[in-house]
Amino acid sequence: MKNVIFRLFVILSFIVFFNSQTSFALPIATQKANNTPSKISASEISESEAEVIKRFSIKNKFHRTPETQIKKFYSDFNKYSEKNDIEKLKEMYSDSFVNNDGYDKNVLFEVFSKAVDVYKDIEYTTEILSVAVENNYATVKIHEFAIGNTAEKHRDINDYGLISSDMYHTDYLKKEGNKWKITSSVIESEEIALKYGETKLISIELSAPKTVPAGSDYDVSVHLKSPDGVMVIGSIVNEPIIHPQIQKQDVFKSVKSDILERVLKANKDNYNEYATVTIGITRASVDPPQLVFSMTGMAVVMTRVNVLNKLN
Repeated sequence: MKNVIFRLFVILSFIVFFNSQTSFALPIATQKANNTPSKISASEISESEAEVIKRFSIKNKFHRTPETQIKKFYSDFNKYSEKNDIEKLKEMYSDSFVNNDGYDKNVLFEVFSKAVDVYKDIEYTTEILSVAVENNYATVKIHEFAIGNTAEKHRDINDYGLISSDMYHTDYLKKEGNKWKITSSVIESEEIALKYGETKLISIELSAPKTVPAGSDYDVSVHLKSPDGVMVIGSIVNEPIIHPQIQKQDVFKSVKSDILERVLKANKDNYNEYATVTIGITRASVDPPQLVFSMTGMAVVMTRVNVLNKLN
């Protein structure tokens, strides 16, 4: 019981020291009547201690700075994302949400719901680069990295895919009632890679401009270090970021000297787009009397190209 009273005394002293204008009723365990110590049960002391802790916690909660609230907001965001808790995530977005690809809240969560079925065990790392708050509005710059695996194996390679995403974006938040909510998001740069088999062991560097004017030409190049004794084929296309997604078909070409290059033309409809490279690795084996080629690796690497409206 002495330990309980001592801890209670320390808590009270701490509160009074840092907030002399707030008055707290002392628990009955510290009162005296006619200079005679009162007798009190252990349960009463425990309840008194709990009440002080509760009051201090509530006071502290309402005095959090906006920056602290926003950091907690993104900590919860990561937690809900890893648990695929779509309902909790929806609560963190304003109903008026729209991003720089034109996705509203409904489209965003339709895409997210489909991704949940395809990928599993995704881990998110969020680094808050800066927070600027003005009244009930906030601008948050974020670096986000995610890595995980596909739920199913590739049918030709018999291997689960490894997916990674590296993104820099700016979120715009508004306080609605007592809660911060994301009202808009602008993705400045983004690279996504999905690798199967032998491509997991090689570096694939995709280079493209981050912004281009609508309808203009731009160069895309791919550098990789392929394993010995393999044949590498690849293709480069650009795909507008729209929903539902439209995938372009392209003819694969042999990759010479581990370099693949192509000039692409940005769309004229002012959609942002992905410059996408697909790499396939094949190996030859002898199955008398034939020479058999089998695919041992495949990768799809995408980098974002934001398309700017041409001013006449």
